[in-house]
Amino acid sequence: MHVNALLRLRTLGNRHRRILGSVSAALAVLLIFGSVSTPAPATGPDRVVAGLPEGFVAVPVTLRSAAIASAVRVGDKIDLVVPSETGTPQVIALDAVVLDLPDASGFASPTSTVILVSVQEWQGAALAAEASDQISLVINSR
Repeated sequence: MHVNALLRLRTLGNRHRRILGSVSAALAVLLIFGSVSTPAPATGPDRVVAGLPEGFVAVPVTLRSAAIASAVRVGDKIDLVVPSETGTPQVIALDAVVLDLPDASGFASPTSTVILVSVQEWQGAALAAEASDQISLVINSR
C-alpha cells in the first residue's frame, strides 16, 4: 500500500512537472526578494525625538558642508562651533549627541548638510537661533 501511494505521487509529479517547476521557481524568487529587501529604518526623526531624556531637545543643524556631516556617526558626541566676528571660534553647543544623519533615515538627502542633534534645552534655543551656515564641529568621542 505504501509503495502504491509513492508510485501515484510520482506519476502525478511527472504529469504536472511544469506547473510544479513554475510554482517552485516563483517561490524561490519570492524568498530571494523577501530576504534582499531593505528593512525599515530603525531610527528616524520621530522615533529619535520620542526617546530623548527629560530636559533634552532635538535640533536640526545645518553644517558648513556635506563633507563635515559625513564625518560623524549616530551616537557621536560633538561640540558645535562657529567663527565669531573677531575670527576666534565660538562654541554654541557642548556635548551634542548626533541623533540622525541624512543617509541614516532619509530625513534629508545624502548630500545634505543637515544633521539632527540632541542638546540640553538651554543649549537648544541658542542653537536654533543661530542663523549661521558656518557651523562646524569637533568630535569628542566615538
